Amino acid sequence: MISALQAGRTGFFIALLLAVTACSDSNTNGGAVSPENESGTSTSGTSTTDGGSSTTGGSTDVGEPTTEGSTTSDNADGADSTTGGESDSGATSVGDSDGSDGALDGNTDSNGTTDGSDGSSTDAGGSSAGDSDAGSTTGEAGTDGSSPPSNGVDLSGGDDDSPTATETASLQGPFIRDESRGAGPPSSPAGLTALLTSDNWVEFTWSPSADDQSVEAYEIYRDGSLLFTVRGDTNYEFDYRYWLTTSYIDCNYTRYPGCRDTQPAAAGAYEYTVVAVDNEGMRSGPSEPLVIQLVQPQSGGADLTDYSIVFEDEFDGDGLDRSSWKTALPWGPDRIINGELQYFVNIFGSSPPSYDPFVFTGETLQITGIETPSELLSDANNQPYLSGVITTADYFEMTYGYVEMSARVAGGEGLLSTFYLFNQYFDDNKPEIDIVEYIGSRPDKAYQTYHYFDSNRARWASGENHSSPTMETNTGITLSAGYHNYSVLWEPGLMVWYIDGAEVRRVVGPRVSDEPMNIIAQLVIGSEWIGSPTPASLPATFEIDYIRAWQRN
Repeated sequence: MISALQAGRTGFFIALLLAVTACSDSNTNGGAVSPENESGTSTSGTSTTDGGSSTTGGSTDVGEPTTEGSTTSDNADGADSTTGGESDSGATSVGDSDGSDGALDGNTDSNGTTDGSDGSSTDAGGSSAGDSDAGSTTGEAGTDGSSPPSNGVDLSGGDDDSPTATETASLQGPFIRDESRGAGPPSSPAGLTALLTSDNWVEFTWSPSADDQSVEAYEIYRDGSLLFTVRGDTNYEFDYRYWLTTSYIDCNYTRYPGCRDTQPAAAGAYEYTVVAVDNEGMRSGPSEPLVIQLVQPQSGGADLTDYSIVFEDEFDGDGLDRSSWKTALPWGPDRIINGELQYFVNIFGSSPPSYDPFVFTGETLQITGIETPSELLSDANNQPYLSGVITTADYFEMTYGYVEMSARVAGGEGLLSTFYLFNQYFDDNKPEIDIVEYIGSRPDKAYQTYHYFDSNRARWASGENHSSPTMETNTGITLSAGYHNYSVLWEPGLMVWYIDGAEVRRVVGPRVSDEPMNIIAQLVIGSEWIGSPTPASLPATFEIDYIRAWQRN
């Protein structure tokens, strides 16, 4: 039975190109934080406290999905040894990065569905509302598609338009050139601010320093010891993201797997400072310290006492309700993202392939993936597999609340069952909350990731899309063997993930999105992240018992 008690605004807008100039950020929430968000706050010079006991679902060692083809060099201490850890000055770490980093992040940073890795973006001729076709573009997993500037290329973002800039100051890259300062070290970085905090990572940012010539690097210190050097002259994409946004994640174990050895601990308090280094090697004084206490997952499930159901589908009928669901993503079925090998059959489209991936048992919805029959290859854009996706785009959206799916995820090589919230208007600030991503070949593991778009610091597309580390939860059971509940509580400044009612992840901070999102579930077959399926993997079934959404009364 379907009940859509909150109507969504209609209309999708395809992002043709990302703006290279700064755009307004709507992720900062002015509202009060949920009472559950009592931890993970930060102050300048003082620590905060964290309540609650730990009920983590297991370790957060991302392991396999973070290391394929990725090597980084750590020169933060001046050594010239390759450690596989943090990529620092002079690093030349290329190749595929694993872990979820948004869906449409290959040529521009327009988000889309996730299979845990970057993919291709929308382009001119993209489809609207998911019912018409777009051109085919394939992106490279774990990369942004847009080439970072080579060494020596001017990174100027134009004149600074801030009210504090002087006539002689201009913002060129992540620093302010102010010739009136004269010779001497750059100004100390200021405004250290925590953006997001979890149990074993934190993201923070700072305002660019000023120098009479240029700032070449920012040194990150944790508790007085050099942790990482953010530079703009390396060949690793995620170094550029830090550089262009004057931000840093301690510890981004998805992109810098070696940092797991020194990652911060749950509920621990840490003091961070930043030092600017100019082109003459002169160092600024340290910034004012930022003291951050990491959060810790808490015992017990979500308290929904003050919440009411605003959307539900029990999938007990004989077909999808067209007033609640679409069967195509907003850029259309012919766009290939993330190196995926499946074709999502849009059964509501004008001329879909004759195969219907949606089977109703009377109690559940089965999304079934198969090898594409030879006679359907031309209809399936020559993709080797057929599968399905459902989305509430244009029919239901929500800002804040609790969303839950009861499902049996698909097990097997090259299979990815995903359930997530995605920005209703994905050309805006592109938030995406991955409630669960399940790789069928990793039977006891579930992945959670958050993506958002922040142009406060960046003036280039490659720096504006942010992703949390892909958080891995070890459940200790084979999730594909039965039905389990996957859910997220999303409130101002707070995201909490649950599996079977137990909290497994918690993220707090001002960059938690406040934009409307819709609900998506899909079965991905093959991608750069998950590899290709074997004959034994097919046919594959992602079986959904229900999807429900609540909001605070």
